[in-house]
Amino acid sequence: MCDTSLATEKFTKTQKRIFAKNSDREPNEAQSILHVPRMEHPKNSILKTTYIEIPQTSTTFEIFLSKPFHMWGAEMGVNEFGVCIGNEAVFTNLKISKMNNGLTGMDLIRLALERSKTAKDALFLITELLEKYGQDACGGYQNKTFFYHNSFIIADRTDGYVLETADRYWVAKKIDSFYAISNGLTIESDFEYSSTNLIEKLKYKSKKDFSFKDCFSDTFYTYMSHCKDRRHLHKATAEQYLNTHTSYNSKQAIETLKTHPIDSDEFEPNHSSMKSLCLHATGPTTPNQTNGSLVVEWDTSETNQDPLRVYYTGTSTPCLSLFKPFFFGTKNLINASSLDSSGTYSDTLWWLHESIARKSNFDYQGVRSILVPSLVGLQESVFSLTNESLPMQKKEDLQWHFLKDHVNVLKQIDDELLASKIGSSRWQNPLFQIYWSGQNSNLGFRTFN
Repeated sequence: MCDTSLATEKFTKTQKRIFAKNSDREPNEAQSILHVPRMEHPKNSILKTTYIEIPQTSTTFEIFLSKPFHMWGAEMGVNEFGVCIGNEAVFTNLKISKMNNGLTGMDLIRLALERSKTAKDALFLITELLEKYGQDACGGYQNKTFFYHNSFIIADRTDGYVLETADRYWVAKKIDSFYAISNGLTIESDFEYSSTNLIEKLKYKSKKDFSFKDCFSDTFYTYMSHCKDRRHLHKATAEQYLNTHTSYNSKQAIETLKTHPIDSDEFEPNHSSMKSLCLHATGPTTPNQTNGSLVVEWDTSETNQDPLRVYYTGTSTPCLSLFKPFFFGTKNLINASSLDSSGTYSDTLWWLHESIARKSNFDYQGVRSILVPSLVGLQESVFSLTNESLPMQKKEDLQWHFLKDHVNVLKQIDDELLASKIGSSRWQNPLFQIYWSGQNSNLGFRTFN
C-alpha cells in the first residue's frame, strides 16, 4: 500500500511543483537507496528484470531509486532529466494468472526512468511495455500470493500525469493542480489518453458512458485498503498547510507524508490503521508499514539553472525520519554500503533506523521525545543549505554530510534507548505484541531489544 501526490504550481502558489510518495511494504522488506550512473550497453544486450528478460536499450540514464532490496525495479525514483515516477498497487476485477511472466509496477518505473527524457515519454514507454509484456508479476516479498495491477504518477519540470491500469488496459490524464493516488482506481471518463480502441473493445457506446474506475475496480480489496480515506487525508492535509502558509513547499509536503489520522502527541502505533499516510503495521488488518519516502521539487522559473531538489529518507516511518538531499552528477552515493539494506545490521541506514522504529512500536512517545529533537536541527539545515544553487563539490559534501550525520544520530539514540530500556518494557495489546514478536523473530540474527 502506498500514497503518491503531485502538486503543480497552480496548487503550490509558487514557481515550484512537488512530488511526494510514501512506499508501504511488508515490515521486514527493507528498502535500499540506489544511485546508478549513466551507462552504455552492448548491442543486442538482454536485461533481466525482476522476473523476465527483455531487450536492453543502448543507453540508460543516471537514476536515483528507492527500491525493495530484493527487486530489480523501484517503488519510486527520479532521473538526470528530472523525470520522477511513483506507483501504487490497485485491485481490479480482472483475473491474474500468477505465472510471474510479466513486469512488476516497480520494473516499469525503473525502465521508464532509465530510458525517458520527459514525463510524456515515460508515460508512453510504460504503456508500450505494459501492452507488450503485461503485469502478471508478484509484488510481494514474503507474501508470494500478492499480485496486483498498478497506477502511477509521472512528472517532470513541466508536465505531470496520472496513469491507471487494469491488466493491459490503461487510461491517463494530465494533472492540473493537486492529485493524490492510493490503492484504488480514480479515473472515470475524464481521461485524455487510453489503450488502443479501449471503448470499442469493452463494447461501450461512447466515452461518456464509460468509467474506467467503475468498470475495473475490485470493490472488496479497494475498500479494505482504505484508499479513499488516505487520498482524502493526503489532499486535506496539503490544503491545510497551503491555507495556513498561503503556499505549499517541500517542507510541508514532507510534513504531509508524516501524517497520522490523530495528533502525533497522542499517537501510538498499536492503534494505527490503513487510514494513515505514515503507515505503521499492526497485524492482519494493517500488514504494511511505510518503508521509504521521497519528495522531489522542481523550480519552474525560467532563470533557475539548478531547478531539481530530491529529498529521501532511506528509512521506514517518515514521522521519525530525516529527509536527506540527493544531487545528480555526484558520485559518493554510488555503491554506498550504508544505503544497501541487504547489508549487515550494524552499518546499514535502513536497519539502524529500524531498530529504533521497532522500539517505538512499544513506546512511541518515549522514543519520539528522544529521537525527533535530534533530527529537527538537521532537517532545518537540509532546507537552508539546499535552498540556493550549489557548485558540484558542495553538493557532494552536503549529501554525504547529512547521510553520515543521520547514521551517527541513529547509533547514538539507539544506545540511549537500550540503556534506558525505552521501547522494551511497555506491554501493548496481545495481538500486536505477538505480531511484532513474530516479525522480529523472522529476521533471525537481527534483534531490536
